[in-house]
Amino acid sequence: MTSDLFYLLSGSCLILMICGVLYIRFLLAERKTLRELAYRDPITGLLNRNGYQQLWTQYRGKYRLAFLSLDLDGFKEINDTYGHAAGDQLLQEISLSLQQITNNNQQAFRMGGDEFLIILKNCEPALVEVIAELLLNKIERPYFIQDRDISVTGSIGISIRHATRADWPVMMEEADRAMYFAKQLGKNCYCVYANSRQEQASYVDSTKAQKSI
Repeated sequence: MTSDLFYLLSGSCLILMICGVLYIRFLLAERKTLRELAYRDPITGLLNRNGYQQLWTQYRGKYRLAFLSLDLDGFKEINDTYGHAAGDQLLQEISLSLQQITNNNQQAFRMGGDEFLIILKNCEPALVEVIAELLLNKIERPYFIQDRDISVTGSIGISIRHATRADWPVMMEEADRAMYFAKQLGKNCYCVYANSRQEQASYVDSTKAQKSI
C-alpha cells in the first residue's frame, strides 16, 4: 500500500515536472514570437524601426559605419496603379535583394513605406559604393507581378563615419539628405554625403553621385 502510494506520488511529480518544462518552453517560444513581431516588418521580414533602435542601443562604437538610405523611385505610382497587394509583393521582392547582402556586418531595415536602411560595419568607402551600385542594379530589374512586368528604380544616399565620430541619428540625417540629392540628380543613382562643409548648398560630394552605366 505504501509502495503504491509512493509510485503514485512519484508519477504525479514527474507529470507535473514535464508539464512545467513544456509550459516554460511554450512561454519562451511565445516571447520569441512576440519579439520577432516587435522588431521585424511583417511584409518583408526585414528588421523594422524598432529593430534599428535596438541595434543602436547596443552599439559600442568599435567600428567604422556606413549608412545607406534607400528610397524606391515611383513606388507610390505603382501602388496607385496596381493596388497595395502588388505594392506589397514588390516590397517583398526588393527585400530579397537586400537580404542577399545581409550578414553579421551588414543589416537591412525597412523603416516604413518604401524607405529602407542598410548599415554596413567595418566596410571601406570604396566597397560601400560597390554595394550601393550592386543594389541599384538588382533593384532596377523587372518584376513579374500580377501577370505583368513591373519596373522600379532606387535612389541611395550614403553616410560614412569612423567609429569615434559615428552618431547614428546624425548619420541617418546625412544619408537621407544625400538620398534626396540623388533624386534631384535624376534618380536611379547614389550620392555620398561630404562631411566637409565647403559647399554649403548640398554638403554632398557630387563627384560620387552618378551611378556607373
